Amino acid sequence: MIKLKYLFATLFLFGMIFTSCETEEEPEEEEQEVIEVNEVSIIPSSTSGRPNQKLGCIEISSRITTIQVWDHGQIDGDIVSIYANGATLINQQTLAGPDSPITVDYDFGFNGFNYVTLFAHNLGDIAPNTCTIAINGVEFVLEANLDTNGSIDVIVSGYGVDCSSSGNGGGNGGGSGGGGNGSNTGDLVFWTQSDLGCGPINVSLNGVGSTNITGFFSGGAPDCSNNSGGGNFNDLAPGTYSFTASCSTLNWNGTVTIQEGVCTQQELLGGGGGGGGGGSGTGDVKFWINQDFGCGPIDVNVSGAGSSTITGFFQSAPLCDNSNGGGNFNNLPVGSYSFTASCSTLSWNGNFNITEDGCLQFQLN
Repeated sequence: MIKLKYLFATLFLFGMIFTSCETEEEPEEEEQEVIEVNEVSIIPSSTSGRPNQKLGCIEISSRITTIQVWDHGQIDGDIVSIYANGATLINQQTLAGPDSPITVDYDFGFNGFNYVTLFAHNLGDIAPNTCTIAINGVEFVLEANLDTNGSIDVIVSGYGVDCSSSGNGGGNGGGSGGGGNGSNTGDLVFWTQSDLGCGPINVSLNGVGSTNITGFFSGGAPDCSNNSGGGNFNDLAPGTYSFTASCSTLNWNGTVTIQEGVCTQQELLGGGGGGGGGGSGTGDVKFWINQDFGCGPIDVNVSGAGSSTITGFFQSAPLCDNSNGGGNFNNLPVGSYSFTASCSTLSWNGNFNITEDGCLQFQLN
């Protein structure tokens, strides 16, 4: 009996040890959501019965966004609907100015290519219908009319896709429409025309980065491809950017507007100050072409500023003080303007912005 009692005790102890040594099962890992990467543009051919015209491309770092929309330039009663990847973000609302934007939180849902489309319900007081859109602070401008929508590729970057994959989103090959050379981006150069005696000038562009101006150009504004004096920002998404600049004794601040295919030359004047250095309050625009379209002289009309005739072409963008070939509008007050242009077989129309002491080189494609 005693031996049996010891046997039961031994079996019980063994069972306890065996049970305590059992390996606990690891909890199952939750499956991570797989986000699809679109490697090509998904802009549809049409939205709400109108064809979509691709106007450019921007890159953002996250699918999760805050989107703000306001009237571009003069507030003129534009009524719009905004679509993203087929979803309605804004439904037939009247746009106010940048101080009262319409704000929407939106998850684009894809990495790589997404899109945003502007549908115009009217033309406002100044055609066409235009709006500025900021996605997580990245600004760009869309325009549309009662026949065609404006669309833009929105790329969530970091997945082997960028705007170089977007293809040609600008221009209509000499047909109607705004300017630009089809690059989907624009360029900017800050410059001075003399040595201001305060050392290198550091220029910071909001959301882009900084560069130093280390030289000056006494003969006039440099082309954006000329980086000999510094101050260059290339391949910028269209939109309005704020900037600051400083050297040892001077400071500047202001805004610049980038347009597709356009070189914007922003002079910093010796007085320092805001809006490009406390300058003249005016700027210039030069309309130009890079080939003979075979349709004779091109008459350009700018709202409130008169007309000029393009009679020649250039292999690269001319400076605004170059009156050869025509197309010059100088000393325009800072602001937004609409234009029309036409020759015997082609026509163009669109909008542009004049910045203080800037030279806007507007190519007609």
